[in-house]
Amino acid sequence: YFFLSITSIILLWLLIFCLFVITLPNAPNDMTKVTDAIVVLTGGKGRVELGFSLFDAGLGKRLLISGVHPGVKAQTLAEKQKIPSHLTHRLSEAELEYAAQNTAENAIETAKWVSTNSIKSIRLVTGDYHVQRSLIEFQKLLPGVSVIAHPVHMPGRSLFKSTRILWNEYIKLTFVSLKYRLNLR
Repeated sequence: YFFLSITSIILLWLLIFCLFVITLPNAPNDMTKVTDAIVVLTGGKGRVELGFSLFDAGLGKRLLISGVHPGVKAQTLAEKQKIPSHLTHRLSEAELEYAAQNTAENAIETAKWVSTNSIKSIRLVTGDYHVQRSLIEFQKLLPGVSVIAHPVHMPGRSLFKSTRILWNEYIKLTFVSLKYRLNLR
């Protein structure tokens, strides 16, 4: 019975992983709502560029880029992230957050910024595989703030690398979900 129980738990966890993969969001739930701010979580290709594009299109009144490497200025960020020249005129309006080094810290630093600036709604730009965990962290720290997830799909990865990234994210999502369900710190 012990072996059967362990096997069943592992199979269930793998089944839920498959569900996690096939239910990755392809697009935001709302492409038209203007939010008080667009918050971009660094760490993946295309995120910063999309954040600037959404900001330039008027879908957010402010732009926060969270998790920027210390010492990196807006111009350097634009160059490293290959921001198209037609968007660089908005660089001076972007607010860069340097303290966050992971998703939980992104949520903490963003919550401080949201509180300081009386923000009531945000469009959260992050990788499609990262949306679920980000939403858990952000919604926990931002009660009463409307959060619209805006996933960035990153094509062109090898199957091995994609599977590894998805598996790592699934493990992190599992632990974050358990942490909040069990009220752990």
